[in-house]
Amino acid sequence: MTDAKTYWCLVVFRCVHCGKNEAFAEDSFVGEPREDQIRLKTYQAICRYCGWRGEARGLSAVEMRIGVERRTGIRKK
Repeated sequence: MTDAKTYWCLVVFRCVHCGKNEAFAEDSFVGEPREDQIRLKTYQAICRYCGWRGEARGLSAVEMRIGVERRTGIRKK
């Protein structure tokens, strides 16, 4: 039996308030996400430069970063 990997995705947007590419949103997927899956969603983005918060469509993303989530076990003592 194989466990499905959980992937994280960091989506970068141009901020609608300040115009900088500093608005970010995160999401997780079971299995590696495809670009079309990411672009179809609506995200809650936060700008790290000016603090703007709001909705951003994946279609307007300027960058996408994908990685595998680490699983850490807690040892029983």
